[in-house]
Amino acid sequence: MPLKNPNSSIVPSTLPKLCSVHSAFLTFTLLVFTVTILFFLKSPPQSHPSPLLSRSTSKEPNEFIRVYLAELPRSLNYGLLEEYWSSSYVDSRAASDPDHGFGKMNSPKPTKFPPYPESPLVKQYSAEYWILGDLMTPQELRTNSFAKRVFTAEEADVIFVPFFATLSAEMQLGKDKVKFRKKEGNEDYKRQREVLDLVRNSEAWKKSGGRDHVFVLTGMFYLFG
Repeated sequence: MPLKNPNSSIVPSTLPKLCSVHSAFLTFTLLVFTVTILFFLKSPPQSHPSPLLSRSTSKEPNEFIRVYLAELPRSLNYGLLEEYWSSSYVDSRAASDPDHGFGKMNSPKPTKFPPYPESPLVKQYSAEYWILGDLMTPQELRTNSFAKRVFTAEEADVIFVPFFATLSAEMQLGKDKVKFRKKEGNEDYKRQREVLDLVRNSEAWKKSGGRDHVFVLTGMFYLFG
């Protein structure tokens, strides 16, 4: 009489259960795969750029800060650069002056927007130059800027005063630093007074008391009162 396999009674009872589990898993997998394929086939193609792309090329009106340029004569910004480049004095504060004197760079050709000086004593303080340059650029070329230039003070959130204050101070320091802390004979002081008189007499200043006016002063320099 053959011996009875002790596991023979288990095989018939567990095999159907295993087959059932495998079948259910396979059915579920096929169902998920089918639904995924149908989703991608039926999804309409995107008709608009991605959020990142649209953010870099267009902005909602409330994403801008509206900036109005206070009216100042050219002599207080780009005209200062023209005066700087046409001058012949050498800045004695530095070991060498890359903009004047022996071994200087070629003076830039006359242009509406002169380049900023290469002298490290001057170039490190150039924020107002770059801000004004950005605002003077046509709006369609400034897609990544959060500042939008407006042309009336009533539209503006802030009013930017386009005075190259640090360049003015550096020019006086380079020319005659003894007079820098004095008012007499100080060309920087004269320019500062001109700026303040023009701005304080403007309707925009009188309306807000200057609360929305922005002066950019970098380095250790300050406006005389």
